[in-house]
Amino acid sequence: MKKVLVLLLLFVVTCGGSNKENVAKDTTVNEVKKITTTIKDPVSIDGLTVLYAGHSFGIPFAQNLTNLAEFSGIEDHNQRIVFRGGENGSPQAMWENPTVKSEIKKNLDDGNVDVVILICCSEELIESRGQSDQAIVEIIEFALSKNTETRFGLAMPWIDFPGNYKDVNDHRSLTDMGYLAYKEFAKSLSKQFNGLDIFTFYHGAAVYELRKMFENGKLQDVKRLIGPKKSSLFTDEKGHTGDIANDTGSLIWLKAIYDINPMDIPKIEKYETDIREIASRVLRFYR
Repeated sequence: MKKVLVLLLLFVVTCGGSNKENVAKDTTVNEVKKITTTIKDPVSIDGLTVLYAGHSFGIPFAQNLTNLAEFSGIEDHNQRIVFRGGENGSPQAMWENPTVKSEIKKNLDDGNVDVVILICCSEELIESRGQSDQAIVEIIEFALSKNTETRFGLAMPWIDFPGNYKDVNDHRSLTDMGYLAYKEFAKSLSKQFNGLDIFTFYHGAAVYELRKMFENGKLQDVKRLIGPKKSSLFTDEKGHTGDIANDTGSLIWLKAIYDINPMDIPKIEKYETDIREIASRVLRFYR
């Protein structure tokens, strides 16, 4: 029962709540800034073609990947995105919408997609107590029919409306528990597909770590919890992220997709804080 409650609450908060919340608002994503530091002694890594299909709590990181990959010495990263706001960006909602399903299939049809990234959580996943998500199964099947080497990532974001929580511990408790259930679901999917590479990653934990530092007065780059994107963790009450959260979370995506440790790339000089250290700390606890 506890798992059901956790997943149910996750669906409400991480998929944007009710559609009434305003899907148009979700379509206005934070501008992704180029990282200005140039890499030293780059190691040549072949780029991948990555498809992200999901809502706005994943899109800034997907958009960041092209610049971050280049910065990290990766050549020819190719990023594809199919986006819908709020709960419409869950795997089930996207796959059950004929227009969106067609967009996803069109992006997979050429067989060039190496990695598909989806984001928590489908309604079926909640109702089945974390046991099944037919939309994800069918997306996997379709992708594999076009490219048998495709890998799949399931991303866990943060809870929306951060101002509703008194502190970071209050904010993160449900997704911390939910991520454990999410990992078990991914393992069961992998078994269902005979050991297929289905991985999970928790970029929401990077957002929480930044909030923890901010509340402890240890994040010099951030002046407000909610405010301007250059100096705040969140840009609006809904919980869309500012620059430092976008860039830190992107390091989690880089590790998940390319297995590049944050400390193995140069420091990102646009911040006083070394966000590589924050991402590394998160990755030690949430693999």
